[in-house]
Amino acid sequence: MRRAPPSPARGARGRAIDALIAVEEGAPGQAAIAAQLDAEPPLADKDRGLATELFYGTLRLERRLDAWLEAASDRGLRDLDTATLVAMRIGAYQLAALDRVPDFAALAATVQAAKGRAPAGRIGFVNAILRRLARERPWEQQAEAVLPPWQRRIVQRWAERCGVEAEALLAAHERAPPVHVHVIAGARQDAASRWAEDGVEVAAVGSLPGVYEVLAGPFFGGALARDAAAIAQDAASAAIAEWVGAGPGLHVLDACAGRGGKALFLAASGAAVTATDLSAEKLALAAALAERAGAPLAATAALAVDDADAMAAVPGPDEGFDLALVDAPCSGLGTLRRRPEIGRRRTMADVLRLAGLQRAILESVAARVRPGGALVYAVCTLTDEESVGVVAPFLAAHPDWQIDPERPAWLDGWIGEDGALRSHPLLHGADCFYAVRLIRATQSA
Repeated sequence: MRRAPPSPARGARGRAIDALIAVEEGAPGQAAIAAQLDAEPPLADKDRGLATELFYGTLRLERRLDAWLEAASDRGLRDLDTATLVAMRIGAYQLAALDRVPDFAALAATVQAAKGRAPAGRIGFVNAILRRLARERPWEQQAEAVLPPWQRRIVQRWAERCGVEAEALLAAHERAPPVHVHVIAGARQDAASRWAEDGVEVAAVGSLPGVYEVLAGPFFGGALARDAAAIAQDAASAAIAEWVGAGPGLHVLDACAGRGGKALFLAASGAAVTATDLSAEKLALAAALAERAGAPLAATAALAVDDADAMAAVPGPDEGFDLALVDAPCSGLGTLRRRPEIGRRRTMADVLRLAGLQRAILESVAARVRPGGALVYAVCTLTDEESVGVVAPFLAAHPDWQIDPERPAWLDGWIGEDGALRSHPLLHGADCFYAVRLIRATQSA
């Protein structure tokens, strides 16, 4: 009688393998791991943490892991099925990066997790290759960070603009990012005492208003997080939301609101915020987030992707919005620490296509800002094509707009001589963002 194949293990390593398989099949990384963490049976907190680290760590070091595995295999990796390859990557990551997990435990647990996922005939191969890696330990040799050549050039150019070492910035993209949180204005005064009650330890991120790094403790289970009075948000993203300058009595347009991470803070300032996006589903989430924090949005409007005049029809004051935020859809190459799967999916053709879209969005949103108003343009990437390549032509074509020469003191160290914010993990601990605040003349030039 033929024995049935074993049921796949549903522990931390098994969940990480399943999430990585989903990414290989095209799923977004955050959604893939969230689905596994929320699946039954529930995982203990320590196993949730391990699954998350295995998932993101393996994605960040994927090219390096594959190089080690390729060298350790006489047959190479080309003909391997997805589950086998993913299991080997997770095993190699543990051997190379997780000092707290003994080699024998990493090997045994990974081989066990591979059973029921990889073909039975491949299990011995997984075991043999990981044992060879454990003996040879190629990660102990100094090596440059691994990125595709075109992405490597982009990071090197960004490093030059920021005055930092390119290799150090490249290496930073392979390390886990800190957990930054942003507190709405009305909750900042007693945030520290409320976190202390919850056992959460934090440290301020520079002088950024309401921005902290979580050092220890259950932030996501605390009262501030439950009430949406504080959310996880990269420090650069938080700085951009604050830089808009929203406040009571102002009408603000958040043109690419997504799930409302920045719209929340615009509305919590007391401003009347109109949020737009291509996705009605995301706008519903944005509205719910702001409502939970007690700072409802004034209006939302889902736009049609093929309607060039959609922004003109968005409801707003007749004289135009006082402020606008264009957190434009972009290649996302500045967020590789948090969304490492992006690096394998983006091409230079994507960058050029998105730059064209960004120019169109900037033009249409700027037309809705009143004379004397301001607009912040931001992208979470580090390509010239999506940053200065969008802003410079816009300014050349619109002499009534200029880069705002004023900047708040809390942004010292974030803004360069050209007036643009360029963040990076080496100095700011943040993802790589580009942003510029533009102001419109009170009268046409």
